[in-house]
Amino acid sequence: MIEPQPPQEENGVANFFDHSSFFSFLLLIFTLAAGLYVIAAPHPVDSEELKEGQLAPYTIYADFEFQTTDKQKSEELAEKQAASEPDYYKIDRDGTEQAQSRYQEFFAGLKKRESLEKIGEKFRPVSGSEIQKAIEKLNKPSLDCLLSIADNTALKQKLDRLFRQGLREGILNRAAFRKIPGDTVIKIIDPQNRRHRVKADKLLTPEIAGRKIAEEMLQTYQSANKDAIIRDFAACLTVILEKGNLFYDQSVTEAERDEIRKSSEKIPKIFHQNEPILKKGQKVTEEDKHYLTLYRNEQKARAGSWGIYKMIGENILLCLVLILGMVRYLFQVQPAFAQSNRLLWQLGLIVIAAMLLNRIFVDGFFWLTGLIPLPRRELLYFAVPVGFSSVLISVVFGVRTAFFAGLFVSAVAALPMENQFQMFFSGVLITAGGALAVRNVQNYRSFFVRSFLGTSLTSLLVALIFFLKVMDLENLLLIPWMLLCTFTIGLLTAILAQLGVYLLEMIFDVSTSMSLHSFYDFNHPLLKELQLKAPGTYHHCLMVSLLAEKAAEEAGLDPTKARVCGMFHDVGKLVQPEYFIENSPGRDMHKDQDPKMSAIIIRSHVAKHGPELARKYKLKRLLYNTITQHHGNDLISYFYKKEQDLHPGETVLQSDFRYPGPLPKDKEISLVMLADCCEAASRSLDKPTPETLAQLVNDIFRGKIRAGQLDDSELSLHELTVIKNSFINTLKTMFHGRIAYPKDERKDEDDLFVATGTDIPAS
Repeated sequence: MIEPQPPQEENGVANFFDHSSFFSFLLLIFTLAAGLYVIAAPHPVDSEELKEGQLAPYTIYADFEFQTTDKQKSEELAEKQAASEPDYYKIDRDGTEQAQSRYQEFFAGLKKRESLEKIGEKFRPVSGSEIQKAIEKLNKPSLDCLLSIADNTALKQKLDRLFRQGLREGILNRAAFRKIPGDTVIKIIDPQNRRHRVKADKLLTPEIAGRKIAEEMLQTYQSANKDAIIRDFAACLTVILEKGNLFYDQSVTEAERDEIRKSSEKIPKIFHQNEPILKKGQKVTEEDKHYLTLYRNEQKARAGSWGIYKMIGENILLCLVLILGMVRYLFQVQPAFAQSNRLLWQLGLIVIAAMLLNRIFVDGFFWLTGLIPLPRRELLYFAVPVGFSSVLISVVFGVRTAFFAGLFVSAVAALPMENQFQMFFSGVLITAGGALAVRNVQNYRSFFVRSFLGTSLTSLLVALIFFLKVMDLENLLLIPWMLLCTFTIGLLTAILAQLGVYLLEMIFDVSTSMSLHSFYDFNHPLLKELQLKAPGTYHHCLMVSLLAEKAAEEAGLDPTKARVCGMFHDVGKLVQPEYFIENSPGRDMHKDQDPKMSAIIIRSHVAKHGPELARKYKLKRLLYNTITQHHGNDLISYFYKKEQDLHPGETVLQSDFRYPGPLPKDKEISLVMLADCCEAASRSLDKPTPETLAQLVNDIFRGKIRAGQLDDSELSLHELTVIKNSFINTLKTMFHGRIAYPKDERKDEDDLFVATGTDIPAS
């Protein structure tokens, strides 16, 4: 028996993946690796050292979220807290001793004036001595009062005590006192290094201290000139205490404030992922360099720490869960993937390419925004061609598979983003829009235009949802950038998807409606040859294609695929066309032929000649499968019965009269099998009527099901019912009756054909 061989010469790469579980395992590894690269790999940061004061030549963004101290705000807070710390004033020991020395000098001067006046001499102050000048100005009552205090031990001790008490409280000179506002609080450090807070309006000045001591000292003194005496006494004490003993201590004040600055609360600063650390054109400051240093140190720490292994482990599990979920869905909803490594590899490579493209575009966008000042955080989510996978898968595997693959790619693309929901939501909508836009394309030009418009317009709609819901000036300025970004990415997505379709058709021999459309051309060399050498077969193929296309359209299958498969299913008859009844009406080439040999000839258009022509004319794998599978392993019953009649009583092996198969799996190929049988059988009816056609189609369908020819088919009973009814209706239309036109019995003597024919001699 002649068995058909797959077209390995032209489709070796596609066949390479068909029967290898090892390479299916590699597909899983590659998908994991691509997912890890997209999620875990940090975006490159330019390591060029920037100098303080220069203009930043590029924008640097944080590739991950990290926290540091907001230097400026922390310093402002520290300065504010330090400024709230009062000034420190110290009671100076030297100042105290000088005040006490002047105090002793004052009383010595009083004694000297008293002794001079007793001998009739006038007291004259030493040049430059303010104390002696004050003593000279004292009148007689004031002088006598002060001398009485000096001569009275108890009064002198009381005065000494009051004077020392004033010095212990601290006396601030006039110049320093005038510089301090009245509501200001200062801290005083006494000789024992004790500190206490005092409001400025409670401080003692030489005038206040002198007045206070004089009033306290002369509280019980009786004299008509008491007020004048108190005033003169206070004036003298003011001169004694003029320099004071309380002075501003800058070193202690700064030390205390420095301590407050060091212990001040540090305000955290968080750089979110994709947030600019340094913007292009910005003048580099010390603070900027500080943040960049911290950021790069954090990068090194993450790269060299065990945290990276934890992140990789989490990403591996996450990617694995997503992949297994996708595989589970595919095997449940699209069983063909569970039976074909080649289909898995096609889908897997598209998904891997989509994930890598997303990462490459993100890196390219980072590089571009480093050169051009763009609103990076807003545009990043629309600078990713997430629609690439959906538009490509939609034309190869269908919309449902494209939706789920787009869901997977969007989930992976969203993982490294700051706003994961926005990226995922945007990706889902864009992939859905792209998949729906290209689902029924018939040519490459339409595919390009629809993929461009579908992805770009959906992307623009998502941008409007996220960024223009608050119509302020800042968001309005994003409109030009949004338009440019969405349409640019849409155009690049269409270009890459077009290239992807070409590569899939070339490497995996994929059949899309676009590539099949190019085969349905009556000027195709193989169809042209079939039309010339086997016109009956050509007409039969044309009728089968029309019958299959109509049924596929009504059953929800691919009409283009059904039409093209029907057109090429019998091209194997081109080698020996005369042995097929439609090409030799009235002649029976098998009349004197051995039935087994006739069966071999009939079977050869499926097992040998058809596949050879498919390889010669580089037909698609789908068409090759249609040629070899459209009869399944059905019995060639005519010659089987003829062999039985020639050898009655002998056992005739059915295997010698069966087509080699295999059984058709593809829905459209199964549809062509049924259409081929129904169209051929309908030609055998002498007087086809709607009833006989319906009975014929029903019998053929039941026969194919009973013979097991549809056991491997993916057609459902509902689809079979729709196909059967479509066949019946189409065949009724093909064999409709015609009106009998009346004949003209008059003889036309001027008939040129008759006149010409009389001159032609008989042969």
